Amino acid sequence: MESPDNLQSRWDQIAILRGWAHVYYAFDVGLAINLDEADRRATAQKGRTQIQSRKRVAKYFEFVPAPVRLTQTCAEFEAVPGFKTLNTADALLFDFGAISVHFKIPIEGNFLDAIRLSAALYDHPGLRGHARNAVEQLVREIGPAISKPRIADHVEDYNIFQIEEFRPEIPVSRLLDEYPDAISSLLRADTHPLSREEVQDVVSHRISYGQTDLTLVDWNCALIFDTEADDIRAVLEFTNVALLEFSYLDGQMDAALDEFYEYFAKTRTALSRARFRSFRPELKKISQFQIDSAILFEGVTNALKLFGDVFLARLYRLSAKRLGLADWDASINRKLRTVESIYEKISDLESTRRMEILEWIIIALIAVSIGISFIPGTMH
Repeated sequence: MESPDNLQSRWDQIAILRGWAHVYYAFDVGLAINLDEADRRATAQKGRTQIQSRKRVAKYFEFVPAPVRLTQTCAEFEAVPGFKTLNTADALLFDFGAISVHFKIPIEGNFLDAIRLSAALYDHPGLRGHARNAVEQLVREIGPAISKPRIADHVEDYNIFQIEEFRPEIPVSRLLDEYPDAISSLLRADTHPLSREEVQDVVSHRISYGQTDLTLVDWNCALIFDTEADDIRAVLEFTNVALLEFSYLDGQMDAALDEFYEYFAKTRTALSRARFRSFRPELKKISQFQIDSAILFEGVTNALKLFGDVFLARLYRLSAKRLGLADWDASINRKLRTVESIYEKISDLESTRRMEILEWIIIALIAVSIGISFIPGTMH
């Protein structure tokens, strides 16, 4: 195996003639967004967006409903020396309460600089704060369009490096054969060479439509070698948003399960000590949480319609697998069933309470009727 110094000197010989670093930050800002109202209130350049593709046409591959895209003017931000964002940022608004902020950084020069940029962008606090400021400004602007507005602390970021041309020209057929180590370091945001196992893991998750394009998808970064990639980036952006919503909902359910278990313990104690105490407030809170969680979960899973075995559908399955959406899906469904079980048990305790109250009422009525019979003059 080559030494790290030899590998990095070889990486430095690759030059990017034209390329972009696309940086995405996904935020959860509320239970839902009324897209028509948000579109009406927003003052930035706007429009409803669908996945557009000139070469991968799929009639039923679309967002339902179509999200709103806003283009905001903002200050340039120097992520690392020599690499600045443009003075605009795109914000994509989804009806299930998520906003994805997109920054563009032009890149050119040797490939090693791009790897250093990737390492710097990984969990970049300054750029994340820059994105949060843009979201806070947007939320203030469209506030009434958001149901239960609040900007969650949790953020999901994803970086996409799109390279249109190398110098000297490197065809796709040679790219993975000659520079798999450099590509792997870019995708893993690590300036040091990776092991053969890691390199193989990274380069094995790839997809191509033709013989001149290539897309590699990793859990925090993707590399696209293509001149027309708006559709690819749209799918990857949505996958990152779905990951945000699933991880956010999973965290909310963990906290709720702890709270609801305490409800269950208290209701059992209350049933044995204070039989006339009602458990309706607990049941109401659990049922409201069930409804909110189900609406969010279904909104995310049904937002992107996938019908037909087409390129973008395969890309979505690849990115969803890489980001572990199936595991999040299984975890959320399991916890939803647990919440339902807790609701049923507390509901059973409430029914038992009602039955005991009814029994005591019947006993009291019988006692009263018997007592009245011993009062002179009441028998008649």
